[in-house]
Amino acid sequence: MHSIGGWKLAQRPNYVTNTNKTYPYSECPYLGEYRLVKLPVSLNNLIEHVDYWGEGRIVTQHGISGFSDCYNVNHVFQLVSNGPDRGRKIPNRIPVVNYVNCDTSPYIKDHSVEVVTVMGAPINNSCARDIARMINPDAGKVVAYGFETNSAEIRNLRTELKKKSMFHYPKYPLPSKLQGLTLFDSDMTFLNLTEIKDILYKKVTDGSYDDAISLTKDMDTEAGSEAVGDVVIKLIGEKCINVMTYAYKLWNTGATDVIYNSFPTPFQVILKGEAVTIVSKEYQQAMKLDASDPKTDTPVFGDGNDKISKKVSWKFQTEIENDNVVFKICNLEHNMYLKLDANTDSLGDRKVLASADSDGNYTYYVEPAMTNGHVVFRLIDSQYHQAVKMDDKEGPNGNRSLWGHNGDPRGNNKSLDWVIAANTKIWEKEAIEI
Repeated sequence: MHSIGGWKLAQRPNYVTNTNKTYPYSECPYLGEYRLVKLPVSLNNLIEHVDYWGEGRIVTQHGISGFSDCYNVNHVFQLVSNGPDRGRKIPNRIPVVNYVNCDTSPYIKDHSVEVVTVMGAPINNSCARDIARMINPDAGKVVAYGFETNSAEIRNLRTELKKKSMFHYPKYPLPSKLQGLTLFDSDMTFLNLTEIKDILYKKVTDGSYDDAISLTKDMDTEAGSEAVGDVVIKLIGEKCINVMTYAYKLWNTGATDVIYNSFPTPFQVILKGEAVTIVSKEYQQAMKLDASDPKTDTPVFGDGNDKISKKVSWKFQTEIENDNVVFKICNLEHNMYLKLDANTDSLGDRKVLASADSDGNYTYYVEPAMTNGHVVFRLIDSQYHQAVKMDDKEGPNGNRSLWGHNGDPRGNNKSLDWVIAANTKIWEKEAIEI
């Protein structure tokens, strides 16, 4: 049991093992007895580290806990509970009234702490709110040691930190000064939005999809959704080849709301397999198939007049190759699939054809890019690694041929850019079955 008498008689804090911080309040029994100076004295300098329920560095035969160079928030009459300093006052202690009334706002300013740690002790709602109040949302991180991922304590902490747009990242490598607590075998880190966005960006570019999906799903707030959108636009602007697979894996694991809220609209219609029109960004002609004999491979061409008929309507069908999503592209009028000719012309280009062979390996990487602020897509054949392009010359009827480009499929070539949009035309004779 805590008592003011026992606390007053206790030996002073150990400032040989522990650093004596500015205004620690370790000798102040309760709020109001002294004129308080809120920490930090200047918000130009954040408090580096607060250990909630901390008692300083403790080394015992059972393990190591605590830190020697931080402020320790604890019960007003709590003494060091273990180790060589047991029974002494807690070094650099900031007091709270009790374990269910956690309010350090008279001592620590809002948004003023760079790192908050908490280990093993209960994180009730009051404690979680106080941690979220003091942590700096732009530069801070919170580390919890020794808790189960789905424990009530972590749920309390997660709820409050999400209000500050701070999210859990499961595989965060702790800096050296936060390592070495051998009394605990687990840790969970909650990061500020800037760090989270940087990590998400790296995970997608590295193809670490499981980590990216887990992190994205945790960012289920308005600010988190906006941050995911920022990362997606950055990735698209840099022509990251992993964006579509990242989107597909989100969609396929039930996170469809992320696609609706954080990705450009074409991703929705592609992943849903809706009827779409595929239009050349450069020439404003739609990809069209007019096959007189569905049993014969038929050339696909660009039509500048038709944007809504069934002949210019396509749907994307997903498949997985080497952990990446690829698509078959099917024409809805003839139920034929986009493919490249096995033969090449004098430039090494291949005609774009349509085939009725649904078992053929006619798959495409669908890679987004940004052109003048608009999202476009490259359709790259997975067999020949040629991107579909539209001929720069018109035919006699104003149509243009389509080719597989014998060159860099991701190069600076506007004829490779395609706009994909939902085809909302309702045909009089029949509805499209997606």
